[in-house]
Amino acid sequence: MIADELIGNGIRLFQLLFVPLFGLIFLISLFFFLFAFKNPYKRRKAYLFSIGGSVGMLLALYLPVIIIYYIGSKKLPENQDATIRDVVDITLPWGEVVYEIVKVLFEPMIYVGFFIGAGVWLLAAKNPARKRIGMGMVFGAPLIWTFLQISPDIYYFFVPK
Repeated sequence: MIADELIGNGIRLFQLLFVPLFGLIFLISLFFFLFAFKNPYKRRKAYLFSIGGSVGMLLALYLPVIIIYYIGSKKLPENQDATIRDVVDITLPWGEVVYEIVKVLFEPMIYVGFFIGAGVWLLAAKNPARKRIGMGMVFGAPLIWTFLQISPDIYYFFVPK
């Protein structure tokens, strides 16, 4: 019993450490794509980071659970009456609190990114790479802001109230 609890806490710690790490690596790869221009070495680094970050995040999420499920001594019951709604109801209050915190933190960053992108775009002169970066920031900021606003609606589309 204690061993199962220790293994569960170990898996939880492993996932808490490595899922954000690989997610950050994937986000860094997106910035590498922006700044790679025509340099094949930087572009290759961006490809490797994007593939490594996404595959690493998926492995950190699911590989320990799959290993414990097939090797572990305690199996989960296969036919339960619990629905996805029952599982989601447990975490619902915390999800809304975390969403509000993320919204308060990231909205000013999106606005600042928009204005920095406009400045980069207008001051790029004859450098097409800098113009692309500025245009990407100017056009990407409203898209990110829109996604931030409608993300609860997307969530409630898949898990209705």
